[in-house]
Amino acid sequence: MAGRSRTRPFSAEVGMNAKPFGTGIAILALTISVVSCSSDTSSDSEDSCVRASDSELDALFTSWNDALVSGDASRVAALYRPDAILLPTLSVPIADTPEEITEYFVNLIKADPTARMEESYKYSDCDLAYNVGRWVINANGQDVAARVTWVYRYEDGKWLIANHHSSVNPS
Repeated sequence: MAGRSRTRPFSAEVGMNAKPFGTGIAILALTISVVSCSSDTSSDSEDSCVRASDSELDALFTSWNDALVSGDASRVAALYRPDAILLPTLSVPIADTPEEITEYFVNLIKADPTARMEESYKYSDCDLAYNVGRWVINANGQDVAARVTWVYRYEDGKWLIANHHSSVNPS
């Protein structure tokens, strides 16, 4: 059964004036999920659908962060589909080819980055999953608080990033 869950692994406090920010992204991801699963033929019947658990989505983030910390841009880029789109936190250009995604991480790795999730909302349906939330990226010793969305597609026995968008929190 498809489900949506919310986690706050670092006990993030939300003030009384806090407003939800991910509704539009969540609706877009859900729409993509519904269209994707309903437009496929019988080869993607409900029985063959794969759904990611919350712990699997947490593990995908951990794998991504471990690849980033490894200093190997190719290892990070290998987690993305060939047609993935990356809208990065710390760069203006959109990366939409494997070469551009790799190049972005080549440059980011020079800043000795690490990341941690502060809060996340997870959803998974037929061969599609997303993890939307707030995270902190530390680059060059400076924390950058941002919003982040990962959209994953399950193919060839593994989850790959189809879309990754991160933007600095508004001030």
